[in-house]
Amino acid sequence: MSEVECRGRARLNRFMLSLRAFWDALTDRERAERIQIALGPPSAEGPDLRILALMQRDGRLIDFLQEEIDGYSDDQVGAAVRDIHRGCRKAMAEYLTVEKVLPQDEGAPVSVEPDFDPAAVRLLGNVSGAGPFRGTLKHHGWRVSSARLPATPSTRDGSTVLAPAEVELS
Repeated sequence: MSEVECRGRARLNRFMLSLRAFWDALTDRERAERIQIALGPPSAEGPDLRILALMQRDGRLIDFLQEEIDGYSDDQVGAAVRDIHRGCRKAMAEYLTVEKVLPQDEGAPVSVEPDFDPAAVRLLGNVSGAGPFRGTLKHHGWRVSSARLPATPSTRDGSTVLAPAEVELS
């Protein structure tokens, strides 16, 4: 097969993929959500990384997540997690107002209207029809109702620094 034929075949494959994605987005809510996420711009800066930077600053979250903990005892991990939890919880309370998506307690029966927001509610199990949907609340979800995030400093090379290196001078 020549190079021209390969490029033509690749274009045809991409065209067929776009038709399939269009149809899936039109007919399947879950796939539409995944397509929307995939087509969205990657978050290389902004509030997501500022929150992560705050969790590192106040709770050393990134240090903990980057650490290989299999060699530590449960008591050692538990002691470390207590400090990380305290610091991250403090940062979250200072900079974010977080509230439940659904007010009911987990395990409570709930009804989800047909026009529900798929970004806020995920239906699990056997989903069919147009709703309203009735089920048991497995997790109430979380949403940020307000954020008061400090700016992150820009670097000379344009990268995003979550935590600066620390150098102790002698």
